[in-house]
Amino acid sequence: MKAITLEQLKALLSTAQFRSLSMFGALSEPCIEFLLQHGEIGATDSDEQLFSQGEPSEDFYIILSGQLGYYRHNGIERVYLRSYRPGEQLGFASMIGLHERRGDAMVESSGYVLKVPCELFHEVCQRYPDDFVIFLINMTREMSREIIDLDSICANLRTQVNKLSNV
Repeated sequence: MKAITLEQLKALLSTAQFRSLSMFGALSEPCIEFLLQHGEIGATDSDEQLFSQGEPSEDFYIILSGQLGYYRHNGIERVYLRSYRPGEQLGFASMIGLHERRGDAMVESSGYVLKVPCELFHEVCQRYPDDFVIFLINMTREMSREIIDLDSICANLRTQVNKLSNV
């Protein structure tokens, strides 16, 4: 990830584009600006690795543009789980759960990300408490969608296992 300034980012993406991202949905303009000013903005290239399994989870990423893929390890095999698109976050569950990274984040298509360290996350809570609640709701909403997707995958796998058991 190559660090870029907020000014460089604003030359590439409009304020309206930031406001349309689900992680920023309903946040005040000052809160969004604070996150962008104090977070780490990075340009990403395809096939770049943002984090690896086993690393400390001291931050999370908000995808501003482009796409990230997430992989878990099953023995020696690295297994693709899903893609993350603009407006989604990757890494929050590990950070808030206080455990190391459980997989690898790879850039699928180049773009821009906002890295939010846990110190910044805490500072948003202190400076913008009303926005912080909305920020948490936005993340919770996204995680609930992921849980629904996982439930569907589990149901499909269970159906396949049941069919194989009956053969």
